[in-house]
Formats: sequence, structure tokens, C-alpha cells
Amino acid sequence: MKRRLALNTPVVVLLGGPAGARRACRVEAPSRVLRLWFLLNATDRELHQAALPPEAAPRLAHLLDTVRAELESSVSPALADELRQLTDWPTGARGLDELRVECVSLLGWAGGLVLAMLGQLEAAQLRQRITP
Repeated sequence: MKRRLALNTPVVVLLGGPAGARRACRVEAPSRVLRLWFLLNATDRELHQAALPPEAAPRLAHLLDTVRAELESSVSPALADELRQLTDWPTGARGLDELRVECVSLLGWAGGLVLAMLGQLEAAQLRQRITP
């Protein structure tokens, strides 16, 4: 019987440097984080279109603000604080260049979290296979 990765339950991820310096953080909604990461990838592609009209900026700014808020609510308070520190951009009207930077910042942070999360889930799956 093939087991699937459990993305519907909270996951503890280890973040940081060497084994002794790592810290454990909790992802409360792993499936939501994964969906938001996919959405950020699509948004990044849209932001890098050559013919993107400036009128798209308010819609994309709202989307990025919403994604950031959703990410904050999907992780532990420590991770949410880290995200707020990394993405402390001004509110209000922003141009396409600023939105590109914001999107890449969110995408990089969420991508690192997704990789750590999937690594932990895979390790848990391997442990289940080994344990009788």
C-alpha cells in the first residue's frame, strides 16, 4: 500500500544553519502554504510579462498583500514574525517594479518553507516505512 504525504495536518520544520543551530517551527496549514506558493509562482510569471499594463498594479498589490496575510495565518507566530520582518513594505500604491521585488521576496521565503516542509514530510514517510 502506497502512503501519501499528509499535507492536511500541521508540520514541524527545522530551519536555520547547522544541526545545533536549527530551530523548530510549525506550519499550521501545509496545504495552504503549498497552494500559496503555486499562486506566487503564477503571479511572478505575470509580473515579468513584457506587456503588463500599469493598471494591473493595484490588483497585483492586493493579491500580494492577501497572500502575505494568508501565509502569516498558516504558520507559527515565530515564522509569521520572520515573514513580517522580511516583507515590511509600504502600504498604498506601488509600481510594478516594487511589486516584482515584493513577489520575489514572498516567493523565496515561501519556497524555502515549502522545501523544508516537504523534506520533513518525506522523512516522516520514510520513518513509517522503516518502523514495523
